[in-house]
Amino acid sequence: MSPETSSIKKRLQHVSLHTKIIVPMVALAIVPVMIVGGFSITRMRGVLQELVVQRVVFDTESKAQQLQAYLQSIRQDLRFLSQLDIVRELADAAANTGAAPAALRANVERQLVIFSQGKRAYYQVRYLTDAGREVVRLDVDGGAPRVVAEPNLQNKGPRYYVQQLLATEPGEIYVSPMDLNIEHGQVEVPHRGVVRLGIRVAGTDGQWRGMLVVNVFADYILSLIGPLPGSIEAWLLDEEGAYLGGVKTDDPRLSLETRRSLSADYAPPEVALILGAQHQAQTIRTQLSIVTAASLTVDPREPQQRWILLMLRPRHLLEAPIRFLTVTLGVVIGLVTVTASVVGLFVGWYVVRPITALRRTTRQIAEGDLSRRVHIETGDEIESLADDFNRMAKHLCESRDHLAAWNDKLAQEVTRQTEHLRRLQSGLAQSDKLASIGQMTAGIMHEIGNPLAAIKTKIQVAEWAGELPEAQRELVHEVLEEVNRLTLFLRSFSRLGRLSEPRMASVGLAEVVQGVITLVEPELRCRGIDIHVEQPPQAVWLHCDANQLRQVVINLVLNAADAMSGGGSVLVRMRRARTPTDTAPGIVIEVVDHGPGIDPQVVEQIWDPFFTTKPDGTGLGLATCRRIVEDHRGTIQVHSTPGQGTIFVVHLPGAVEQTDDQARDGSDA
Repeated sequence: MSPETSSIKKRLQHVSLHTKIIVPMVALAIVPVMIVGGFSITRMRGVLQELVVQRVVFDTESKAQQLQAYLQSIRQDLRFLSQLDIVRELADAAANTGAAPAALRANVERQLVIFSQGKRAYYQVRYLTDAGREVVRLDVDGGAPRVVAEPNLQNKGPRYYVQQLLATEPGEIYVSPMDLNIEHGQVEVPHRGVVRLGIRVAGTDGQWRGMLVVNVFADYILSLIGPLPGSIEAWLLDEEGAYLGGVKTDDPRLSLETRRSLSADYAPPEVALILGAQHQAQTIRTQLSIVTAASLTVDPREPQQRWILLMLRPRHLLEAPIRFLTVTLGVVIGLVTVTASVVGLFVGWYVVRPITALRRTTRQIAEGDLSRRVHIETGDEIESLADDFNRMAKHLCESRDHLAAWNDKLAQEVTRQTEHLRRLQSGLAQSDKLASIGQMTAGIMHEIGNPLAAIKTKIQVAEWAGELPEAQRELVHEVLEEVNRLTLFLRSFSRLGRLSEPRMASVGLAEVVQGVITLVEPELRCRGIDIHVEQPPQAVWLHCDANQLRQVVINLVLNAADAMSGGGSVLVRMRRARTPTDTAPGIVIEVVDHGPGIDPQVVEQIWDPFFTTKPDGTGLGLATCRRIVEDHRGTIQVHSTPGQGTIFVVHLPGAVEQTDDQARDGSDA
């Protein structure tokens, strides 16, 4: 061993253990933090800058896709209008006579007015013949369409877009370039560019006879790019690099009127890069800004006809968060370095005792005692580790309790689903029972109905012929009453088993209910029962079988009346609702009585055939009602409170509201 090595060793032997722990730990704390911190800052800046570029590219592409989606929505509107029967009839009439009947034009104008309501981007909606003569035209101003009188209609045959539209294939959508809508050497709408979309229209015989054209304001298309925050600016260019218009820019040179070229503002390589943004967005980084360009196809038939969305974002705004995070991370690294150095001074005093306590508590928790906690007050990372350990133990305990509660909830859900399955099986059994009743009906009617009819006939013949002794006439009369009662029962039984298929038609709900009220009100009044009706303010029409719906309402109203033997009031309430399984509008019919209610023990049995609580009932009325409602894809439910009354709720889908004028128009049609 050299003298120098021996001297160093002797010096280290005289250094305290406290120093031997502190110096290496401080060195190990500072050096890695500085290395990792410097690498992290450098890497973070690169990653954040890349993320910023990706974000601005995504934003530009999203806005370009938004513009393209809007053009697609107009294409869909045109295809919809071109398929309307009334538009095709107009095409036939205009092609044959060069004009159209006033009534037909009025109907088409009304349809176009309805179509263009609220479409603030539309400038005009027109139908033209193949010769370019306007037959119907709407001028739309701020979403309020105005029909142009026939004397003011124009001949657009010489216009370039008419000729180009006639050259398209049937069914294709034509999109014109954006221009200033120059007519007879003048701009019709000053400083507002227009884009025209059109489609050819076939007559009722399939022959192409005319065209539909929609003029869209260019400034509305530009407004879809916004709103733009901060100092971000955006422009729309055509495929040749000419400015069509911009957002948040007051420069009059960058407009459709001046047709300023992109090459006036950017170098040739940058122009080539921007115009080459056809399949994916392109990015240009200048000293002051980041420019992104995304392409969108205007006319799918001509891929070369496209627009380019150009967006400019100042670099100082985009890179401000990067600078802030860089400074913040540098400060954090400095604080971590200082903290690591300070903590190293105390490791010699606190490294053994808290770790031992932590290890002991860990073993207790590992044995299953999750209530154990470690209490360490050292003021350093070990205390933080102890706090994290306590939070972990708390979360484990909460997770165990949550798992137990989840198991209980799962058991309840299994019970609920089992009950639901039982109800479904009960419904299937009910359907099987009704099907069996239907199969038995024919045999029962043949085996019992025919003999009963023969018995009744023979007794009546004997009675009319005077062959019965006077002493037996009363007995024979009682026999005839029993035969009639049995025949009535067989007919009710037969109706349940062979309900006919519903004959669906558009029916006014109020008329059906009022007809029932008119029919049963005299009888209810004799019993001392009042009947009231509540209905929506607008007339409600249902697509249903009126006779079967009337049968349901009659059964429910009479059941409600039977429940109030001492008199009272029955309420028939109609209200709008939504169906449980669909978003289509529906109607709810409620029949409310204030009788004694239904026993909760039998409320599930009232739908079963032949179950009744009435001394003279057959038990078939509610079963028939349920089957009719289900045939109409509806539901029927009962809510009963003993001692307070019962509510039967019929839920039918497919209801619509109509005004009286619409109802008369529908009936006239």
